Amino acid sequence: MRHVDMSGLTTPTAWADKTEQTLRKVRAAMATDQERTFKAHWSEDEVREPLLALLGPKCWYCETTIQRADVNVDHFRPKSDVLGETGHDGYWWLAYRIDNYRIACKHCNSGGARFEGKREGLAKGARFPLVAGVRAWKEGDDLDLEQPLLLDPARPGDPDLLGFDTFGYARRSAAPYSPAESHGGVCRTEETIRILALNATQITDQRRELMEEIADLAQMPGPLAQKHIAKRVRPTAQWSAAATAALNLQRACALPITGPVPPAAAPPGTATFTPTPAPDRGRRKVNLKDLLGYLDPADLAAGITLTGRHDKRELRATLLRDGKISVLGRGWDTPTTAARVATGSDDVNGWDFWRLTVTGVEQSLGEFRDAHEPPSTPA
Repeated sequence: MRHVDMSGLTTPTAWADKTEQTLRKVRAAMATDQERTFKAHWSEDEVREPLLALLGPKCWYCETTIQRADVNVDHFRPKSDVLGETGHDGYWWLAYRIDNYRIACKHCNSGGARFEGKREGLAKGARFPLVAGVRAWKEGDDLDLEQPLLLDPARPGDPDLLGFDTFGYARRSAAPYSPAESHGGVCRTEETIRILALNATQITDQRRELMEEIADLAQMPGPLAQKHIAKRVRPTAQWSAAATAALNLQRACALPITGPVPPAAAPPGTATFTPTPAPDRGRRKVNLKDLLGYLDPADLAAGITLTGRHDKRELRATLLRDGKISVLGRGWDTPTTAARVATGSDDVNGWDFWRLTVTGVEQSLGEFRDAHEPPSTPA
C-alpha cells in the first residue's frame, strides 16, 4: 500500500452539477421513505481518469495492476449502508465526493481472493468499522471524530503501518500500536489484511518473487541494475511498496553497524551497538508476544491448544512459539483477528473468545493477560 495524495484533485463543474441533481433526488426519497437510487457517476471518465492518474492502473489497497474493465471506484465510506451498523443509511451524502473515492480491484472491493485454493477475505464492500471515535450518521456530522479500522491509502501514515516479510507476506510494520488499538485489543493492519485478503496465495507468491528479484538486483553493480530497481519501486509500479521494502532491507544489510558506545569502555575493535528501542507499551493489549515468558517453553514448542465457542460449535486454534495463533493453516499475530477468521464474524474480541489451560486452570486469554499485568509505576 502506498500513500495516495488526493489533495490536488478538483471536481469538474459539469460533473458536480449533475451529481447534485442526483443527490437532491436521494434526499427527497429519504424524506418520503422511498427507495434511493444512486446513479454511478463515479464510474464516468471525467472522474475515474484523474483518480487513475494518481497511481496508475493499480489497486490502491493491494497494489495489483488491474485491467480497465476491472477497475472499481470504491466508496471508502460506503454510500448505501454500513455493515454491522443496524439502521445506518450509509454515508449517502458522500456518494459524489471525489475525496471519498479509492481505486480498488475486484478482489479487494467484492471478494473472490483465495489462499491455497480456499476462498478467503470478506472484501471491503459496505464494511467501514471503526477502531474508536464517534460514527457519523447524518449529513453534517463531523467525520474527523471517526477513527477507521481499515488502513486508508489516502490517509498519511496509514500505508506506513503495512510492511512485508521476506516471504512476500503483508504484515504490520514496526510502528507502535495506537492508543485506540491498545484499548480495543485489535490491530488495524492485521484486520485490513484479513478483510482484504492481502495475503492471498497468488499475490503473495508474486510479491515474494519480486522481492527476491530486488535482492538480486541490489547485489549487481552498474546503472542497468539500478534502472531495473527504479522501475520496480516507482509508485505506479505493481507491488512497489513490497519492492521498496526489499530494497530498504538490502541497503540496511549493507550498512556497517553503528551507534553510540556503551557506557563502559569497550575494548579496541569491539563492534558498536544500537540501543534497543523503547518497548511498545500497548503491545500486550493487542498480541501475546509479551506474555510468552509465562508459558511453559516445552508446551509452546509443541503448540498450545486454544478453544472457543461460536454458534454452538467448539473452534480450535494453536498458539505457536512465536506468539502467532494458527487458524485454518494460517498464523495470525493477534487473538482478535484469529478469532474473527475462525468465526467469520467482524465483532468477536479474541481476548474473551479464546481460552487456554495453564497448570490445570482454564481461563480466557484476557484473564491470563490480566493476571500477568506489570505492576503500576509509582507516581
